[in-house]
Amino acid sequence: MSNKRRGHDDQRQHAGGGSEKRPRRLKHLYLVLDDWAKGYSIHKIQADSFDSGSDSDDQHSGAARHLPEPPALRLECPVGPVPHSGMSFSALGTKIFTFMNQRCSLIYDPKTAALAIGAHAPADMVCGFGITVVVGEMLYALSCHFREKQHSFGVMSWGSTTSDALQQPTEGWSWKTLPPPPPTFHRRVNSYALHPDGCTIFMTTANDKGRLGTYSFNTKDSVWGWHGEWALPFIGQANFDSELNAWVGLQRDGYISACQVASPATTLRLQRSSWTARQPRRSCSTRTGRGTWEPLSYLGTNKFCRVQCVEREGVEEGLALGDHDDYVLLHITIFGLKYNHKGELQIADQRSTRSFIVSV
Repeated sequence: MSNKRRGHDDQRQHAGGGSEKRPRRLKHLYLVLDDWAKGYSIHKIQADSFDSGSDSDDQHSGAARHLPEPPALRLECPVGPVPHSGMSFSALGTKIFTFMNQRCSLIYDPKTAALAIGAHAPADMVCGFGITVVVGEMLYALSCHFREKQHSFGVMSWGSTTSDALQQPTEGWSWKTLPPPPPTFHRRVNSYALHPDGCTIFMTTANDKGRLGTYSFNTKDSVWGWHGEWALPFIGQANFDSELNAWVGLQRDGYISACQVASPATTLRLQRSSWTARQPRRSCSTRTGRGTWEPLSYLGTNKFCRVQCVEREGVEEGLALGDHDDYVLLHITIFGLKYNHKGELQIADQRSTRSFIVSV
């Protein structure tokens, strides 16, 4: 649109001559899939287009559609002994970070559709074998070294970097190794969650005797804490939901559960007794059909998302997939959680599901 035409339209709006309302800002989900031989694709899905109130039985109806083409972005993995190894993804603000072993990170901003080069991954960071936690505007990463039975811990943030050859100050993303080093974790972190205080990360892992115990790291004071031989009742990441006033995550059996938030200041004895006095609450199962569930994603206040991958054959469904007879169905469900009159966790009545076809 020319500047002259744009200015004329703006004058009509200010003068009341235009009855058009400002378009509503659409919300989108960004789905990262290893759906091609050379790497990953980032697919953009309009979240507002989900059919509200749809039941999980709709997953197996004929409403499945192909993912939008082309993808928002395709990323080719570095060649290695294991396909798609040494690559991991994290979201920080409006940006999606791609980390690769011994290489610079890539930063994709869906808001601007720009792809930028980020900081070089630290030498002791093993991508794909660890956890990442966003705290404020910083990304904390705990990386696991299975052979050395050690962990490295660092933080990535935006700020002033080292001066260049001309002694000009520069800004950008950079990594910093955090003192003190993490305790001796003998296995990878089983479960983790950020405390609602916004600065304490809880982590459950096993000691040298195979017993599960829980540590915490205070990002404000850079202090590690030990909370005793009890475990967060989740697998992977849990998130704090203010409406439920609880941590919410997945159990190993695939059920969604919620539990009280541990206090960073409690002693070992008080923490153990308070935890065992209140067992994690289970929800009803959302698992249907054969397939595998991906981790639970937290979208904001009392809004969650799960993706189920179901392997199918195009012949049995009568779908036209071109040269591919096999495909994967992705069932994406957005839902809320609530407590019933018995105080048990359950999925809220309003939930929405959409299904997509991915050729394999």
